[in-house]
Amino acid sequence: MTTHRPSTGDTSTMAIVTPTYRPDFHSFRRLHDSVLRHTDESVVHHAAVPGIDVDLYRGIDSPRLAVWSYQEVVPEGIIPTDRLAAATRRVPFLSRRLNCAGVSRRRPWQPIRGWVMQQLIKLNMAAHVDADALVFVDSDVVLVRRTHVSDFVRDGSVHFYSKDGGITRSMHRHHRWCQVAHELLGLPWQDRDAYPDHVAGIVTYDRELVDAGLGRVEEVTGRPWAVALARHLHLSEDVLYGTYVRHFGRPKDRDYESGTPRCHSHWSPTPMDAAEADDFVEGFGPEHRAVHIQSTSDTDDALVRSIVSQLEKEYA
Repeated sequence: MTTHRPSTGDTSTMAIVTPTYRPDFHSFRRLHDSVLRHTDESVVHHAAVPGIDVDLYRGIDSPRLAVWSYQEVVPEGIIPTDRLAAATRRVPFLSRRLNCAGVSRRRPWQPIRGWVMQQLIKLNMAAHVDADALVFVDSDVVLVRRTHVSDFVRDGSVHFYSKDGGITRSMHRHHRWCQVAHELLGLPWQDRDAYPDHVAGIVTYDRELVDAGLGRVEEVTGRPWAVALARHLHLSEDVLYGTYVRHFGRPKDRDYESGTPRCHSHWSPTPMDAAEADDFVEGFGPEHRAVHIQSTSDTDDALVRSIVSQLEKEYA
């Protein structure tokens, strides 16, 4: 990467990071515009994208956007397969059966799905982005009020999102993520009714804790961490990180813990209507800095713009 990398003298203590890809380009542009409006000029927005999408994202040509290709930030032992992934997305009956975003050198079958590949890239960005707080923001998030380093770092502790009892047994996929995290970290699994939730549209990682957590995975599994994670079809990097911090972090690492995320989210897979939009705006709280309307909900774009406009005017 040559065009948009920040200078080696960049000492920002907060960086915004978004793993993304071509189908999310429209949403990403809206997110990046909001980053420019609502963060200090020292804050750089890092996008990690498949190699075939690099030119598209670099075409945004923003002085505060650093675009990284998967090939530059892929973890050891993993090979990205960008073109195959793009080709399968164009074939409806293949896209769900053969979602191949990468392969593990040690275990090429089964291929790594795009969702898991993004998680591997996200975790490895901690080794490439120099900031005290890595603020991971999904493509379908929009900042709507001024956002400062103090929203994510306080007295040397990085904000840690942990909602007690947020994952219940009825949330089958999330419950499985908890089980996998325990397995990878060498923790005994107790099939409880509820576990803490660490998944949000905006989550913040401490680089040192990411490194320590991945080191723990390697100690437990005897494999490079990315290879160990890629063996799982069901995985959440946020749950893995959160589980590590809860069980192995120092008290200081949890000093800035909160059960309210920095992002106000609409997680429903169905489109939001006007009445729901009014309720959503009403539910925007003092700890929120952004809105997150799940892209898979297919909510009307004009309605999303209206929500963003209302909240920006209120908190300008």
